[in-house]
Amino acid sequence: MKRKALQTILVSVLAVTLLLMAAACGNGNSASGDKNSSNASTNNTSGNGEEAAKHTKLKVGMTIPDSTHPFFIFVINGLKKLIEQENGELIVTGANGDVNKQINDIENMVAAKVQVIVVNAIESKSLEAVLKKAQQAGVKIIAAGNDDMPYVDVTQTISHKQIGTLSGENAAKWINEKLGGKAEVGLIVSTNNQSLTDRAVALEEAIKKNAPGAKIVVKQEAKSQAEAQAVAENMLTANPNLQVIATTSDPYGLGAYEAVKAAGRSNDTFFINGTDGTPEGLAKIKEGGAFRATLDMETAKTPQTTMNNILKLVKGEPVEKLQFSKLTIVDASNIDQFLKK
Repeated sequence: MKRKALQTILVSVLAVTLLLMAAACGNGNSASGDKNSSNASTNNTSGNGEEAAKHTKLKVGMTIPDSTHPFFIFVINGLKKLIEQENGELIVTGANGDVNKQINDIENMVAAKVQVIVVNAIESKSLEAVLKKAQQAGVKIIAAGNDDMPYVDVTQTISHKQIGTLSGENAAKWINEKLGGKAEVGLIVSTNNQSLTDRAVALEEAIKKNAPGAKIVVKQEAKSQAEAQAVAENMLTANPNLQVIATTSDPYGLGAYEAVKAAGRSNDTFFINGTDGTPEGLAKIKEGGAFRATLDMETAKTPQTTMNNILKLVKGEPVEKLQFSKLTIVDASNIDQFLKK
C-alpha cells in the first residue's frame, strides 16, 4: 500500500516537472519571437530613416549683390521654378552692396539648414571665413561670377576682363564704321567690386586701342539704372557732341538710353551698349534705336546650369569644379537667335 502510494507521488512529481519544462520552453520561444519581432521593427525603422533621407526637402540659399539687377532677377525666377519642380525651396537675399550683410545672410542660411548656397560675392576675400564655416557645416557652395574664391565646390564664372574687352571692341567697331573713327565717348561703369573694376578697365583700354581717333571725354560711375540715367543726362548736357556711351552693364546702358531718348539724341549714329544679355536689353535691341548691343553670357542657360550643379552636389555626384560661360556680342545682326532662347 505504501509502495503504491509512493509510486503515485513519483508519477505526479514527474508530470509536474514535465509541465514546468514545457512551460519554460514555451516562454523561451516567446522571448525569442519577441526578440526577432524587435529586430524586425528596428530594421524597418532603419529602412524608413534611409528612405526619409532620400526624400529630404531640397533647400537652397542664394545671395546676390544687387536685388534690382535684371540679370539676377532673371536667374532667380528661373531657378526658383526649377527648384519648386523638385518640391524644394529657394531662399534669396540681396546684399545691395553691403559686404557685412552678405556675410550675415550666409550665416543665416547655414542656420536655416540649407544644403547648397549659391554665392555671387561683393568681395570674394571678405567671404572666405564664412564660406569655410559653411563648408565645415556640410553646406555645398556654388560661386557664381567669381573665379578667385576658395572654399567653394563649384565655380560658375565668366571672364570680366573679357567682358570689358569685347564691349570696348564692339564700341570701337561702331566708331570706326559709322562715325569715321572719331567720336566723343562717355563711359558709365562701376568699381563697386573687383569684377566690375576689371570690366571697366578693360572697356576703356579696348576703346583706346581699337579706336585711337576717339576721345573719352567723361567717365562716371553708377549703381543702378536710375543712377545711370541721371549720369547720362549730365553727360549729354556737358558734352553736346557726345555720340557714344559705352557701359559695363545692361541697366547702365538702358538708363543711358532713356536719357538719350528724352534729349532727342537717339538718332541713326548714336551708340549705347550694355552687357549681361538681359531680356530687357535684348528687347531694346530688337526695337531699334540707340541701344545697339549687349553681351550674352549664356544667360538663358544659367538657371538650368545652376540647377544641374545643385542636384549633383546634393546627390554626391561628380561635378566639374570650374565652369566658364561663353561670351557673345548680341546686336541687330543676330538678335533674333537670342530672342528665341
